[in-house]
Amino acid sequence: MAYNYNGKLRSAELLLCEDGSVKMIRRAETPADYFATFDFCNILDKYLKP
Repeated sequence: MAYNYNGKLRSAELLLCEDGSVKMIRRAETPADYFATFDFCNILDKYLKP
């Protein structure tokens, strides 16, 4: 389980090949990626029970 402690989204990462071409090895993260692992199901039930 990995966690990015500073909470910043990572930018795209490119690799410069020996022949001069460029290959993307990681796409830029989006806010949807950041929140993809959070489980918000029943969160209101947990905190608003009488």
